[in-house]
Amino acid sequence: MSEGEGIWAQPLADFRASAAADKPTPGCGAAAAVTADIGLALVVKGLRISEAHDANPSRRQLLQAAEALLGRPGTFAEDDMQAFSDYLRAARDGGAEDKQAAARQACAVPLALAHCCLEALELAVDAWPLTDPNVQSDVQAGAVLIHAGLSAALINVDADMPSLDSGATREQAGQTRRRLQSEGDALLRRLADPGR
Repeated sequence: MSEGEGIWAQPLADFRASAAADKPTPGCGAAAAVTADIGLALVVKGLRISEAHDANPSRRQLLQAAEALLGRPGTFAEDDMQAFSDYLRAARDGGAEDKQAAARQACAVPLALAHCCLEALELAVDAWPLTDPNVQSDVQAGAVLIHAGLSAALINVDADMPSLDSGATREQAGQTRRRLQSEGDALLRRLADPGR
């Protein structure tokens, strides 16, 4: 879905109202995706402003990578809403195989979002020392928002894992979830203490 459709075509106030409504979606997964993408936008802003003031090949390379990633976390908002709607439909109307396929997808989407957030967080940590001191706060705030998106996506995984029938699938999802959280937490600590 393009930015001209769905969540990204809504005014921010409408998305907030939808998130607060008594309907299943948008929920924590969509909110996590939007939050992470806004965080990445702040990182891009810091890199762009810094690059405009003083060209730096390393910063320019990071800026290109961040610009290429910008928008990707946000695409998971629609994906998450669709996966959860499909799960609810399968739980209500589908057979056991349909329900398990939908449950796996409901877990896979927030895990994929968390992977994307981790990539964005790595860029933010690398970008921070290369940004002008006047905009380092944007990069740091962006990193905190990306980390919040990652953490919220993984809370979504926690909520979805019990619906998986296979113990092996639950264990694999749990291991991936713990690894992503650990790596994200470590990256955020590096940003808080750049000497690490």
